[in-house]
Order: sequence, then C-alpha cells, then structure tokens
Amino acid sequence: MRTIPTGWFLLALLYLGSLAASAQTPARDYRTVLQAARRDTVETDSVRVTDLDLGRAVVGTDTFRAVLRNKVASTVTVCVDLRATAGLWLRANFQAQRCLDLAPREVRHVAVAYQFRRLSPEGGLRIRLGRGRDPEGSVTSLFFDRRYELGRGNPAAVNLAAEFTHLEAGHLDIWARRGSLAERDLDSIAVRRERALSDVARLLDVVPPDTVRLVFYPDSASKTSETGHIGAGLAFGATLVEIYNDSIRLDPYHELVHIIAIRLGEPPALLTEGFAVYTSERLGADALALLGSPGREVDSAACGFARGGSLIPLDSLFDFTEIGSAKSRPTVAYAQAASLVKFLVETYGVVPFRQAYRTLVSSDSAVARERNRAEFSRIFGASLGEVERRWYEHLRCN
Repeated sequence: MRTIPTGWFLLALLYLGSLAASAQTPARDYRTVLQAARRDTVETDSVRVTDLDLGRAVVGTDTFRAVLRNKVASTVTVCVDLRATAGLWLRANFQAQRCLDLAPREVRHVAVAYQFRRLSPEGGLRIRLGRGRDPEGSVTSLFFDRRYELGRGNPAAVNLAAEFTHLEAGHLDIWARRGSLAERDLDSIAVRRERALSDVARLLDVVPPDTVRLVFYPDSASKTSETGHIGAGLAFGATLVEIYNDSIRLDPYHELVHIIAIRLGEPPALLTEGFAVYTSERLGADALALLGSPGREVDSAACGFARGGSLIPLDSLFDFTEIGSAKSRPTVAYAQAASLVKFLVETYGVVPFRQAYRTLVSSDSAVARERNRAEFSRIFGASLGEVERRWYEHLRCN
C-alpha cells in the first residue's frame, strides 16, 4: 500500500472542501440576488415587510411586489420608493413611488411597476421604504434602504466597457473608446485631471472622492446613442462623460470642480458655477471658451458686460439656483459669477470662501434666501451691496 504524506492529505481535503463550498454557493449574479430578496424581512415596531419580489430584472416594464403587515392597532402609512439605475455611465434611470395607508392589523399585498430603460452589468434596483413623503417627493423617515445588483450575469445587460480602453490612475477611472483620440491621449489626460483633483481638493480643504470615472466618446452620435444624453458633456455623481476629438475638447476642470466641491456644500449657483469657472482659469484653461467669451479672462469678460450695461445686479444673481438656462443669461452670468468669486477668494481669503460654500444653500425659499444674505454678510463682514461696489471698483473697467 502506498502511504500518502499527511501534509498532502490535508491539502487534498482542503481543496475538496473548497470545491464543495463553491458548488454549494452559486455565483452572486442577478438570479441569486432575486432569490435572496425573497428571503429579506424588514421589521419595525409597527410594520413588517416580507416576500420581496423584485420582478424579472429585464429591460422594459417590471413589477416590484411585497407583503406589508401593520402590527399595531392604529393606521400606519408606508411609502415605497423604487429607483432603477442602468449602471456604468448610462445615466438613464426610472423612479416610481407609492404611499398607502394600512388599516389596523391589515395585511396588504402591494405591487409597484417600474422600468429599466437600459441595463449594464452595474445596473440595479434601489428600494427605499419610509413613513411619509415630503413636499418635494422624497420619502422620509426611512426604515429600509437597499440597492439590489441586477445587472451582473444578466443577459439583458449591455457591457459597454468591452468597447473601451481602461486606465486606472490615482483617483481616476478612465475609459476611452477604442481607436479614438482620447485613447491615444490617455496618459496626458490622466496627468491633467489628477492634478486638477489635487489642486481643487487642497483649495477647498476637502478629501477628494476615492474614484472619479471619466468616459470619453469620439463624437456626439455615439455618446447620445449609448447614454441618451444630448450635448458635449454629462456629469452625475462621480462620473463625467465627454466628447473628445480634434474639434471638441471640454474644459478639463469645470465638472471635476463640481464633483469635489459638492463634498463641501451646495450653495447658490453664484458660488458653485462661479468657483468652477474661476478654478478652471486658475488652472490654465480657457474657462469661458464654451461659455460665451472664448479667449477672455473672467475679469475682462465681466468688464465687457459692464461697459455694455448688461451685468446682472448681484442681489438677483445671488438668488440663482442654476446658471445655464436661457433665463439665467448664462453668457453674462458665468463670467460675472466667476469674477465675483475670484474677488471674494483673493480679497477676503479662501477660508471665508470655504465657510460660505459650506454654509449657504441653494434654494427657492424666501426664508433660505434671507438667511443666505445674513450669513454672507456675517462671513465676509460686508453686505451684498458693499461687496458688489468693491468688486466693481476693483475691476477698474473704465
């Protein structure tokens, strides 16, 4: 009889054990996620939710189902919020909500339709359950918030990544269409964008995102076809999608600034857009190239509008919640906001500016706007009118 060494015998046992374990634990694809969801139980003092059925995980209309049980002797409101996200850089998503009142001790089978317009391997369904809904439609008093990955292994998912060259560099996750100019420029793109991330994070004194995804398409047709977005650039979350060719090159810093700065706060557009344009100029870009004043610095452009009598009164510009729509007069507003931000940072200092960015809020509420004015005056030691006068004097436009 041949004797097997003890060490080899133990290794063989371990190997066979790992094979058995892998056979018993299927790959975590969309089917196992669907199965696991059915076993999920959500329980609070007043509500029990069971039998979560996410549907078929297909492109098109689907249905979420669950069983809700009111455990108490009073009426309970439960709101269901569903968000189907395509994943990767496919921005398209679908959100559905339904709120219902459960009578005392009632058991209710609920069904809410939702839809995947597109689906990638990173796609998923986010389910949130709460006790109510605020005036803006957000579910409040959440007691359940989970995202189920439904794209992995799903035959309905389209993997666009296979058509791209991929580069990971620092905080950047960069994708460029194969054979494109962006693919040839990947290394230089990585250097410029990583420097921008570092410079902006240091200026705002915030930690940059762990990963920023950059996706480059060679033309508008391919970008629109695959993302559903019309235009040269798209930003959402920590993802930027851009056209990159010989004739179209977006400012490499503007949207990166937004991605980092939002970690500090969400103030009025005067500060958000003004800071993005100002920082782009500071880092060496033609910041107004696609914003109405190509080749001009922000102070020069602002002076041009001042001479033409088209500046926006600061008291009005201060209340803008966005700059870009026709009503915001973007050609003037971008340059003016950037020049004002430059004045605030370089005259009063970056620390007060950070405080303002963190404290002020973008809102249509009259109460919030008055609070913004009071906080602005407290932080900079001057009213809006005083700052506007000093800024204009500093420009020396005459």
